[in-house]
Amino acid sequence: MQEEIYIVGAGTYGEVMCELADVLGYSVKGFYDEDNSKLNCTIMGVEVIGNFSKLNESDIKDKNFIVAIGNNPVRLDMMNKINLLGGVTPALIHPSAIISPSAQIGKGVYIHANAYIWTKVVIDDFCIVSPNVVIAHHTTLSKACLVSTLTAVGASIKIEEKVLLGMSSTIMTGVNSIGENSIIGAGAVVIKDIENDTVYAGVPAKKIRDIKEQKIFKKKTNNNVYVTNII
Repeated sequence: MQEEIYIVGAGTYGEVMCELADVLGYSVKGFYDEDNSKLNCTIMGVEVIGNFSKLNESDIKDKNFIVAIGNNPVRLDMMNKINLLGGVTPALIHPSAIISPSAQIGKGVYIHANAYIWTKVVIDDFCIVSPNVVIAHHTTLSKACLVSTLTAVGASIKIEEKVLLGMSSTIMTGVNSIGENSIIGAGAVVIKDIENDTVYAGVPAKKIRDIKEQKIFKKKTNNNVYVTNII
């Protein structure tokens, strides 16, 4: 019997995660989305059955959830909520990905096709590793990072929480750290450490701007906290 799972986020990335879940033998039972116009619509043959914000503890406890949201802070907040209320956020790893037996993979991690995760890499909870990414040995991805397609990350680098590495970016071996909540632009080549809350782009990568503090607005619904907006 297939294990059941639900997907939060009925957008295009929700379709991606629906396919990955299917490949891994899960039965996707429904989507949740805050856009009421999507309710009762069918995504990849699966119905959008409600708003995640309206679920209570009994709806979440002991059930499997995927959070198909690319925004790192929002994904982190929602997955923490699911776990706090007893829900399960399994790691989903495409069968074509190559994972070293010495690597450590956290909960709620999504690793897509043809990714290569090298010796003693640590991927902490709620990270997304896109197709054809290479992460070299002894590097750490902290919580809720997103590594875009065709990115190459060198060896022994500490990537802090909520970092976005843009498509085809390169983080060279010799860099020590990529600061929390930073963004590396598509095609950038990083040759030095990156500050927290900054955007870097170019070859070699240079600082473009600071990132203003992100504020997450929450509301109480059914005695739970749900992310409603982020600026």
